[in-house]
Amino acid sequence: MKIKPFFLILSLALGLCPVASALQPGDLAPPFSLRDSQGKNFFLSAHLGKQQKGHSKGLILNFFASSCRPCRNELPVLNALVDEFKPQGIQVAIIGYREDFDQFTDLLAELGVESPTILSDKYGKVGERYGVRFLPTTFFISSDGRVKDILRGELPDIEQALRQRAAELSK
Repeated sequence: MKIKPFFLILSLALGLCPVASALQPGDLAPPFSLRDSQGKNFFLSAHLGKQQKGHSKGLILNFFASSCRPCRNELPVLNALVDEFKPQGIQVAIIGYREDFDQFTDLLAELGVESPTILSDKYGKVGERYGVRFLPTTFFISSDGRVKDILRGELPDIEQALRQRAAELSK
């Protein structure tokens, strides 16, 4: 069977679209609502800018999966930094990507992760809108709703990287 050049080019173009549309620093963070571990709706807009009570400087949004080894290393670090970032006006939320709470609750308990806001993106819709291709992926969203920075994959000194980027959010 011979493929016509037009369909070949169209297939290639459509296949590259997700890469071209991946979220970049400076872009507006796509709005979303997900359930948290308490069964309440978490709306991104309620945690940024004028909608936020107090002095919100931004949000650190981390996508993880229970099967991801680098995520297992990163989650306890994020958990440990929540109380440090809070006085700076920075919140931390973690999202189980393509997993429901029953798939990752045991992992979080084993790792002692309880401080960040815990969300589930069971069907991966939010992760797709954010262009998540690697895990872990962490977005630093400023109070004006813009993506300030993105960390993709495992980093050798994640604690230093998180602190550095959080400091940029709080400026």
